[in-house]
Amino acid sequence: MKNRLRKDDVIELNNKKVRVDKLIDAFVVIPSSEIVKYLRNKEIFLPNYLHKALIRKNIAPIIANAENDNKFSDEMKHRLKWFDEFTIFQLERLAENYGITIDVKEYKRDFWDIVVHNRNELGINNLEFVKLQNLAMKYQRREQEDSPTLKENFRNIYFEPEGYFEGCPAEQAREVLMHATTLNDIRELGKKHGVEIPRRINKKQLIEIIALKLDLNDAEQEELRKKPILELENYAKEQDINISIELRKVDMIEFVILKRPPGEVPIQKEHARVFEDINIEECLYNSKFEEIAHRYREERKRRKRILRNVVVSLIIVGAAVAVVVFDLL
Repeated sequence: MKNRLRKDDVIELNNKKVRVDKLIDAFVVIPSSEIVKYLRNKEIFLPNYLHKALIRKNIAPIIANAENDNKFSDEMKHRLKWFDEFTIFQLERLAENYGITIDVKEYKRDFWDIVVHNRNELGINNLEFVKLQNLAMKYQRREQEDSPTLKENFRNIYFEPEGYFEGCPAEQAREVLMHATTLNDIRELGKKHGVEIPRRINKKQLIEIIALKLDLNDAEQEELRKKPILELENYAKEQDINISIELRKVDMIEFVILKRPPGEVPIQKEHARVFEDINIEECLYNSKFEEIAHRYREERKRRKRILRNVVVSLIIVGAAVAVVVFDLL
C-alpha cells in the first residue's frame, strides 16, 4: 500500500473508468463462499492477522466506550486494557459473550479495500475485477449473510504464518492470553485447536513437548526417556521451554501452542510478505477517515447544487413575475 489509492481514484475496466470506492461497494454483496472459491482458484491465501485486524476494527467503536457500559463487568473492563493486543480467539469470544454483532458489510468492505489496494502484489489484474463485477451483479439483490457463515467460510483462505498464533506474533499471544483470559478461556482455546488440555501432563507428554520444541530425533528422545521427571523439568527450563508437569495457566497456553495441529490452509510466505511492513489496522482507520471526508465533500457538493438550483429557480420565477408586472403596466 505504499502508493495507496484514494477512494475517488479510478481503475480502468473494459475501457471504462471505475472509482475505487464504487468498486469496493459493489464487491460487498458477493457471498463469502464465492469469495473463497475465487481466491482459492487463484491460489491466493491471506495471513490470519488480516482477519484479526478486520474484526478488531469492526468492534473497536463499541469497546471504546466499555468503561461507561454497564454490560461489561469490572473484571472484563480490566482485561480490555489489553484489547489492542487481543488474539482472534479473544476478539471472537468477546463478541460472542457480550452479544457484539460483527457487521458483515463493514467486514467485507474493509476486506476488499485491502485486496483492491494490494491487487498487483496478490497477482490480481484488472481483468479479474471485471469477473468480480459480473459476480457482484449476480448477487446484488440477495440478502446479506450472517457473521457465523462469513467466519466459517473465510477459515478456508486464512493461514497462520510461521511464528504466529491466533493472528498475533507468538510471544505477544502468550502475553495477552496470560493477562486477559481465564483458565476456562484457555481450555476453550484448546478445543478450538483440537487440543484437550489435561489437568497435569505425564512424562511421555512432557518428552513429546520438549521434542516438538527442540525438533529432536528418535535417538535424542530416547535419551530423554532415561531421565526422571524432575530432571526433565529442569532440562526444559534450561532450554527456555516454559512448561511443567503441574499445569499452570502459562503452561496451558504453551501446551496449546505446541500441540496444535498444522493448519489446513497452505502457508504462502510471499503473500505474508505483502503485508508484513504494513500496519493494516492503521490503513483501515485511515481509509475510514478518508471515507468520512469523502462523504462530507460529496454532501457539500450536493448542498451547493441544491442551493444553486434554488437560486436559479428564484431568478426564473423573479423574471417571470417581472414580465407579468411589466405587461400589466
